[in-house]
Amino acid sequence: MTPAETPVHTRLRDLPATFWWLWTAQLVVWIGRFVVPYMTIFLTSSIGMSAAGAGLVVAAYGVGVVVSSLAGGVLADRIGRRKVLIGSELLSVLVLVAIPMVEGPVLIAVLLTVYGLFNGAAGPVIHTMVGDLVEPQHRRAAFNYNYWAVNLGYAIGPLAAGFMAEHSFSLLFWCQAALVLVSTAVIAVKVPETQLTAPAPADPAAPAPVRGAGRGASGGGLRSVLGDRVFMTFAAVMFMYSVVYVQSTTTLPLVMTEQGHPSSHFGLLLTLNGLLLCVLQLPTARVLSRWSRDIVIAAAIALTAVGVGLQAAAASLAMYFVTVAIWTLGEMGSHPQATSITADLADPERRGRYQGVYGVTHSLAMAVGPVLGGLVLDHYGPRVLWLGASVVAVVVAVLMATTAQSRQRRVAAVVAADAAARAARVARTLELART
Repeated sequence: MTPAETPVHTRLRDLPATFWWLWTAQLVVWIGRFVVPYMTIFLTSSIGMSAAGAGLVVAAYGVGVVVSSLAGGVLADRIGRRKVLIGSELLSVLVLVAIPMVEGPVLIAVLLTVYGLFNGAAGPVIHTMVGDLVEPQHRRAAFNYNYWAVNLGYAIGPLAAGFMAEHSFSLLFWCQAALVLVSTAVIAVKVPETQLTAPAPADPAAPAPVRGAGRGASGGGLRSVLGDRVFMTFAAVMFMYSVVYVQSTTTLPLVMTEQGHPSSHFGLLLTLNGLLLCVLQLPTARVLSRWSRDIVIAAAIALTAVGVGLQAAAASLAMYFVTVAIWTLGEMGSHPQATSITADLADPERRGRYQGVYGVTHSLAMAVGPVLGGLVLDHYGPRVLWLGASVVAVVVAVLMATTAQSRQRRVAAVVAADAAARAARVARTLELART
């Protein structure tokens, strides 16, 4: 195992206080994720748009998220993580407050697209800050806690949003804006800038740049990241997995509706998914920490293949409970590990760009996955859809296993350079304190 893979029991106090304030800010944001889950319903029932028109607006919002993920990662490296995160959240608040105050579907659609342009930057920047704050040996646990905050918040938020939407859709926008503002205040007061200044080139203690992982923060923009074959292979494989994963919220409800299930049955499946993630995420993470992340991801995606494949034979709600429980376990073992691997593959000066590009793989999957899944469902039926998705997941698991060695070599080199840089900064700080 690489140093980052060596089993370490991470206690709560091993993670810095700043991480927990950042964790709290993210939990608050995800509790307030009211707008996105209800966006299509808002556009059709409250604004009067057609289903096709609402679909275009949601797609435009998705494009905005893709752009802001990339831009947020680049800006986080160039001007600082904290500035980008606070700016993203404050601009999101302004748009959220404005939407209920305007009239006309076109203007509302434009504002929702602008909201996507601001909103998408926060996720990659938070992941970047976690990578900055946490020592390599504890990052795996930190990203598991981070993922748990997302799922805990998302389990609470939509439930509250349902009650608010029954009274007024405007409440969704105003309450989300208020919670984002609370999150911004926590960051402004409790979270300092996490970007670490690279050692000067003349410093003999400065580690040499890791080959293939970038050559400094200021040059090359995204080119050095997109030219990193180890990372881009990993990102491409995770994109394939994400295309399979998004079928759980896009084509699965369509299949269940065709089988005669009421919409409440799909809601029960989402509740089961959220409960399992909230209850089992942390205990499962402690067990899985005994093995290499690459082994865990490959096994988790193979488990996802089993769950998705069994949906080809599912008809009853009980059977769907079984399939969802299986691929939820796969979700627990894949997403947090992949985010921590991304943090370890990137040199500190380009960590934001790496997380931005990795975030785009999920956004693109949200755009591509429903289209591909819908085409397969329309032309070949649900059995081919689920068996085909299962085969793709198996291919992804195999690719993860066969490319693991190159990632482990890169992670070992980057983590060693990161540790050397941290040690050099501590040595310089002590030296300055003596003078």
